[in-house]
Amino acid sequence: MNKRIVYQGEKATVKYEGPLVHENKGDEIWLGVEWDQADRGRHNGTVQGYTYFKTTDGANSGSLLKKEKVSFGNKLWEALFLKYFKEIPPQLLQEMEVQEQVKDEFLQEHSDLANHQDEKSKVITLINQKQVKIEFDDTAFFETMKKRKKMVEFYGFDEIYKKLNNLETLQELSLESQNVSTMGPFGFVGSIFKNIKILGLENNLFHSWHQIFVLVSQLPTLKELSISSNKLSKLETFGQQQFQNQIFTQTQDYMIYDYEQGKHLEIPVDGCGKHVEILVLIGMQLTWQDISLIIPAFPMVQQLLLCRNILVDYENLQYRNTDLQALKVLNLEQTDLSQFECIQKSFGHLPNLDRLILNKNNLKDLPLVTDFKALKHLALDHNHFAQAQFLNKIGNLQLNSLSIKHNPLVDKFGKLYVRQRAIAEVSSVQIINGSEITKFERKDSEIFYLKSSFEEYFLLKNVKHYYYDYDDFINYAKQNHPKVIELIKKYGNPYEIDPTVKGVYTQAKQQVQQPQYCTIKIIDHVGKLKDKPTPKKLMGNTGLQPVKMMISKLVNIPIKQIALSIQVTEEAEVVQMEGKDMTLNDFGVQDNSLIHVNVIPE
Repeated sequence: MNKRIVYQGEKATVKYEGPLVHENKGDEIWLGVEWDQADRGRHNGTVQGYTYFKTTDGANSGSLLKKEKVSFGNKLWEALFLKYFKEIPPQLLQEMEVQEQVKDEFLQEHSDLANHQDEKSKVITLINQKQVKIEFDDTAFFETMKKRKKMVEFYGFDEIYKKLNNLETLQELSLESQNVSTMGPFGFVGSIFKNIKILGLENNLFHSWHQIFVLVSQLPTLKELSISSNKLSKLETFGQQQFQNQIFTQTQDYMIYDYEQGKHLEIPVDGCGKHVEILVLIGMQLTWQDISLIIPAFPMVQQLLLCRNILVDYENLQYRNTDLQALKVLNLEQTDLSQFECIQKSFGHLPNLDRLILNKNNLKDLPLVTDFKALKHLALDHNHFAQAQFLNKIGNLQLNSLSIKHNPLVDKFGKLYVRQRAIAEVSSVQIINGSEITKFERKDSEIFYLKSSFEEYFLLKNVKHYYYDYDDFINYAKQNHPKVIELIKKYGNPYEIDPTVKGVYTQAKQQVQQPQYCTIKIIDHVGKLKDKPTPKKLMGNTGLQPVKMMISKLVNIPIKQIALSIQVTEEAEVVQMEGKDMTLNDFGVQDNSLIHVNVIPE
């Protein structure tokens, strides 16, 4: 049961094998299958009242097929020849059928073959003992996992042994969608691919994780393995003991099971793939419980790609303190993630996690992120962030790059606003959405964010610039824009408060209307007006620049050398008047306010 088959180009899982009971056909063997493509099915495993099997969730995804009409797939070596050598010659097929019996006998006599490298080559010798001569292409092209073509030359050799031995130099191999279902006798694959480093076996017919364990245990040079889009049975035999003890005990339940021999090997699952650094498990319907049972086999994995799986059962995710310590890249794209807290709790303590990819999930906000000390790259594209507040939750991370494309807040606030705010709030970041940040862009973004935080507060409190409770603003900033406190220390307060407000903003002050006209007194500290206050009647909305132009004519000093300050009342402190677009009202001007004129040295 649970083996994988292909029929008319569609894949399915075997759920039943036996006679067709409801039609009393006991002389024929039929298979009850559940299709990967559910709409291909005709029933839920029950036909005319007789239940052969049960489909997932009772869906009508099942069918009954004659066993003789389905294909159970290819051995790995068969897929290799079919893909790269056009066809398997009849002579080779016949030879292999005869030799399967020889190999089985040989393996029974040499049960410790896996531990003796010199004896392992005897399998190849047996396979090629008759030196069958066949016609292959003189050259073959092997597709790497990066979709490049790598040519392997055979220089006219036509003996199987020489051709197979030439594959020993191969380091990258892709057998995607070749209906590979079995590995062949233990040790055979390892004898052919002695130097393989990158292996792609996506979308094939493997049915058990133990087949994968058998494979990696005989390929000690393998660094990168992709088995995406394979539908493997769950490792139910592991039970709950691992979750309780978080260790593997050396019993048969935890040894690799070899389906070719029908027995456990003397090789533990624990650490069988410890040499694998990159593990790609995309689109395999995995849960966190599945991952928890798989991790011990690959304890030193550095890149773990789990995209398009159903990873919502975070309560089932557990692993030993010794596992995943080398993990640098974790890709959880499109895994139905909605709560970042689960990620932080499960992976935040890992010492080497450098890159975290959470694209195409359901994240709407983030908690305060305090862990992930080694994290340098964070990707949050295609989520549901509608407000920018989540950016201040990651301000303590030492990120080098941040990607937040295709979130609702981009449509709401615009790309420029989101970029500037991200630059300002995550001070360590050097790349936003793939684009590097310049020195001047960082300064402009920080000043923009500083001012916009003030303006957000003014709008919320319905107060005017320079006429607000600064202490109240600081409390607001601590809760909503903590980075602003640091930026005020760096750049100063862009909106100095009305000096008549002594730290407490009153409703009465809020309701005071700015005068349409006011009489101000100009005090000249450079001696041009003989230190006598000169009264001028001006509108309250007169800009600072026109005021400077008027005073420039009075004191006969260039505008660029004039520095102004204001004393709104006799009791108030003197405040510098700065700001290109500021008006007298912005400074809280009143009748008889004093404007002091000073000269900036050239």
